[in-house]
Amino acid sequence: MKKQIKMGLLLGSLLITSSGLTANATETDRYMLIPGGDAIGIHIETEGLVVVNTYTVETECGEYSPAEQAGLAKGDIITAINGQEINDIEEYKEALIAREGVLTLLINREGVESEIVITGCRNLDGELTTGVFLRNKVAGIGTLTYVDPASQKYGALGHEIIDQDTNQLVDIKKGQLTDSSITSIQKATSNKAGEKIAEIKFDTPHGSIDKNNAYGIYGQINTDAFNNKKMLPIAYQNEIELGHATILTVIDGKTIEEFAIEIVEINSQSEQEIKGLKYIVTDELLLEKTGGIVQGMSGSPIVQDGKIIGAVTHVMLNDSTVGFGVFIEWMLAESEIEYQTGSSVQVFQPAA
Repeated sequence: MKKQIKMGLLLGSLLITSSGLTANATETDRYMLIPGGDAIGIHIETEGLVVVNTYTVETECGEYSPAEQAGLAKGDIITAINGQEINDIEEYKEALIAREGVLTLLINREGVESEIVITGCRNLDGELTTGVFLRNKVAGIGTLTYVDPASQKYGALGHEIIDQDTNQLVDIKKGQLTDSSITSIQKATSNKAGEKIAEIKFDTPHGSIDKNNAYGIYGQINTDAFNNKKMLPIAYQNEIELGHATILTVIDGKTIEEFAIEIVEINSQSEQEIKGLKYIVTDELLLEKTGGIVQGMSGSPIVQDGKIIGAVTHVMLNDSTVGFGVFIEWMLAESEIEYQTGSSVQVFQPAA
């Protein structure tokens, strides 16, 4: 199945020693990654049912809103009905009928749990309803950052997926990374972010989505779709320099292209943080086609001197030619990649 999606996921290799400092590395030490740049589709089934909105029901006795009367509000997450965990909208409908319209809901509102009782009513067609729109899935697009050739673990996006209805981090019940193709670009203008518009191919999965946090999404690749690429080494944080670099991304179809940027600021970090890099888009073709950094570019690898140094994450709201990036080491930490250098095994681990 194919679906046209107009949605982006953007704004909205550190070797840690026992002393916590960045280690230097020789060329033979360098860990190699399969570079991304590919357009990816994202499909997530969430934990619980998200209240998208409430509505007034037309009944024989006039207009009535069961959801509002019970205190249910947009952005609430329904996690259980009558003490039973729920993740499916059909289960909600079945429970409503089985309980003759009276449900005890466990809801999560901005991290605080509470119970409410909601009593449904019948509309003019005789259907039992509670006057609420529910959702249990999230879909969008982004860009793959890397695949680890040894473990087939991947990292993408470089930042979290936030639910637009709840303004909270999306909790993943089950997630799938899929194929995607860019069909057009909505060019960025002054004070308005641009975006990639893509066809997500839900019937062409590439792997799982197991983690969603401030540094991106992570999981396991289960196809060989990315294995024919030339691998690139990582660069350590203290090796990154101001000046020329490139980003790898797709702006048409599935073709990965390389576009020039200028790194203007490097924020050295001893602990995981976002926005380690600040850069300006200088590539004339990219500026002509997109106006700069647009939604859907999140996760595009940043390359300098033939090495992966980070990923695109955010854009300056009032100037789409200015963007920010996360260091590659912080993404590798989230993948918990273990690798051999000389006689020792090093493990990238996430911050506590």
